[in-house]
Amino acid sequence: MGRSSFLQYDPQDHNPQYLEDIATGYWFSEVLFTAVEMDIFSMLEPDGRTLEQLAGCLELDESGLKRFLGALCALGLVCQNQGTYYNGQLARQFLVKGKEDYQGDSILWRKKIFENWRSLSSCLQKGTRVKYAPEEDDPAELAKRFRRYSSAMDCVARSKAKEMLPFFNNVSLSGDILDIGSGLGGISMAFLDTFPETNATLMDLDQVLDYAKEQYGNKYQGRINYASANILEHWPVEEGKFDLVILSNIVHAYAEKEIFLILKRAAACLKTGGFLLIHDFFFEHYPEKAALFDLNMFVNTFNGKVFSVSWVREKLHETGLAASEMVPLESDTALVFGSKSEDCLKALCLDKKEQLAARIQRLGFHGAYLIPTE
Repeated sequence: MGRSSFLQYDPQDHNPQYLEDIATGYWFSEVLFTAVEMDIFSMLEPDGRTLEQLAGCLELDESGLKRFLGALCALGLVCQNQGTYYNGQLARQFLVKGKEDYQGDSILWRKKIFENWRSLSSCLQKGTRVKYAPEEDDPAELAKRFRRYSSAMDCVARSKAKEMLPFFNNVSLSGDILDIGSGLGGISMAFLDTFPETNATLMDLDQVLDYAKEQYGNKYQGRINYASANILEHWPVEEGKFDLVILSNIVHAYAEKEIFLILKRAAACLKTGGFLLIHDFFFEHYPEKAALFDLNMFVNTFNGKVFSVSWVREKLHETGLAASEMVPLESDTALVFGSKSEDCLKALCLDKKEQLAARIQRLGFHGAYLIPTE
């Protein structure tokens, strides 16, 4: 068994430090949750604040806040210079409200589901999820929780989309995109921005699409269509129409029989020459996170689970599609591409060198870009 990529210790070492770090993992998350809830990172932008200023804004005791800021500095999220605290680069990009890459909603959703994780032993006894939202919940509270979840997942989607786009550097994508279980549509929006000759159809539940229209409808007016559907039931879209079909974080949400049905329908929607993009957690990539995410599905869903890439590729072949090998992202998820022919898959930039060469060519530098000009 190899070294853990998560905690940087060998699990087979006789030193118990690995166990200690796992046992205190919640120390890290509670510091992050609290800082995001207090919106400390937004308060530190753009010019930083002193301890006194920050304590005054937050109405907190200075001595405790100083220790808390010390923890944020130790984690690399905040730095301090001559009594003034500033955001680190990571916090500045991802933890300041209003910025394009803000991840705060996603982070706080992780706190929201923590209580379900506390039921893990009961789930193991029952063999299934045991905690559910109260049936008598106020409709307004349910709507608020739903929107929090949608915003959280869109934070993740927009971040992941930036990792997906380079694989299409050699592709002149145009035509129609189908985003199945789209959420607010963050991934499709990234493709619309990059490929101006594309239009997107978002397929999801009514309440999801209503929120998506609020978020993106005005910006992409005329380029987005909305297909209201439960994806396990009838799909109100045309078969053989789409140049790109997206299944992002859908595979892990269902059981084997349901996923195979979804893959068959997705394959049927592809044009000849089109691409199916599957994005998800897989056991072959970042195995610690994939295994823990599989448990997350166990305690939080009815039948969601993480699958192997080999299983997904086998099912794609059964639908009649050619399938790529796993394409790992820099983060904790990976891609599998499908198409009606192997030749189409060869058009994708599936390694780093290809991506760099395509980017240089797209920018117009070709081989001479290193030569200085007068």
